[in-house]
Amino acid sequence: MWRTSYCTYLLLGLLYLTTLQSATACSCQKVHPQTQFCRADFVAVVRIKLIVHVNEERLEYKVKINRVFKSTPKAEVALRENTLWTLGYDSLCGVTHLLVGKTYVVSGTVHEGKARISICDLAIPWSEVPVGQRKGFRLLYHRGCVCETTFTPWWRKGAVLESTGGKHCLWESSPGPQDCQEKYGVCKKGPNGCSWTPSVPYKNCIKEYQRKREQERLKEP
Repeated sequence: MWRTSYCTYLLLGLLYLTTLQSATACSCQKVHPQTQFCRADFVAVVRIKLIVHVNEERLEYKVKINRVFKSTPKAEVALRENTLWTLGYDSLCGVTHLLVGKTYVVSGTVHEGKARISICDLAIPWSEVPVGQRKGFRLLYHRGCVCETTFTPWWRKGAVLESTGGKHCLWESSPGPQDCQEKYGVCKKGPNGCSWTPSVPYKNCIKEYQRKREQERLKEP
């Protein structure tokens, strides 16, 4: 009897902890790289030199800054320390997966004079960044910061487009051209409002997307 009660309480305790952890887990809104660029205090390409566990809750990355794409005045000062601060747990939105010797493009904010990164910011291996995004980081994203990119379920495209007043580019979920817009899309303002810039890589991606969609339709009964 005692053992049964003990096991019951133990299971309830584990269930409570699991529920609590899920409730407190970090979650981020889906955001286009251009929007992350525009909202950040800094965007830079860095190589991780050392990982320092300050305490159980704090982690810092000692980095070599290879290139800075964007920095506010306060970020320029903070980046001189060649250190990125973050929380020590994924559940607290900390960035814990970066590896020594690897190079990443990262974005972040400055708080209390420190350059800080979170799981909701950019932290992408530079070798995996598509050419279209690299061009965006170098110049094009900055030119489009007067516009907003809005992640939109494909079935709500029409309604959302009407409500944005030409100030947003819609980043359409799959089966919309989500990948094309993420990898090659740059949202810029034109005479008729904000729209995706029709670069050659973007147009080629859209053509391939449309071809695959047509093949899928032909397979439907």
